Amino acid sequence: MRHHLFLRLTCICMLTSCSANQEQEGVVARVEEAVLTVADLENLLPAELGVGQGPAERARFVEQWVEQQLLYQEALNRRLDQQPRTQQLLEQARRDLLVAALLNAEFEGQDTQVSEASIQQYYAENREDFRRAKPELRALHLLLATENDAAAKRQALRNGASFEELARLHSLDQETKVQGGDLGYFSADDNPALWEACRGLPFKTLSAPIQTQYGYHLIQVLDRQEAGTIKELDQVRPQIVDTLVRQDYRQRLAELLVRLKRSRKWAIDDRRLGASQAR
Repeated sequence: MRHHLFLRLTCICMLTSCSANQEQEGVVARVEEAVLTVADLENLLPAELGVGQGPAERARFVEQWVEQQLLYQEALNRRLDQQPRTQQLLEQARRDLLVAALLNAEFEGQDTQVSEASIQQYYAENREDFRRAKPELRALHLLLATENDAAAKRQALRNGASFEELARLHSLDQETKVQGGDLGYFSADDNPALWEACRGLPFKTLSAPIQTQYGYHLIQVLDRQEAGTIKELDQVRPQIVDTLVRQDYRQRLAELLVRLKRSRKWAIDDRRLGASQAR
């Protein structure tokens, strides 16, 4: 995360260093002639620090801009930008940014529509890719803070309350509560604590409160699958959709490159390429 922020702030420094001649009204921070305006700040803030975030987080971002700007200006003072290797890296970064801008412009508004037929065809043709390497189970769980609360919710479930509804309303597990407490399929490696809690639990039987490091769980095992079995389509559907979207993107990129190769002069000297490999 810090590495990505470093790169982002480096780009910001290069962009906002050109702001010296802007109107000084609304300036948030300054380092020598470089300024960061309110408009700059709103445009450059990462999404997670956008509107609605606390002033402390935004202040820290501005402080990091100042620190990065100080380092950037010192690098310029030392003429590090004139070093051949640095110039090569800057030029490569420029090319990468322009290529990304080109691809965004080329494919904007062309979201891939993955049909159900193509999903099922991919699943049928690649079933071996979805064979389980390890045993898995699927379970519902409701995470609560205290044993008393867990006992009360267990009684409600035994009286006919909906597990999914109680999970959405009361579970402390933010990742699964929106799915009604559905953990999906997982192995011992994926979630050792819950695997151990589910081990030996009778099929489709509501557990007593089980304590882990996270709190108190109520668990109901929905399915068990042994290693070597093939995962059902619904389990791997998101994976297939992601694969098909990436395949479509690669196909469109290949078509773009074919058009460009036909319209531009280009060549590869295989003889010299082979000679360079032999060195």
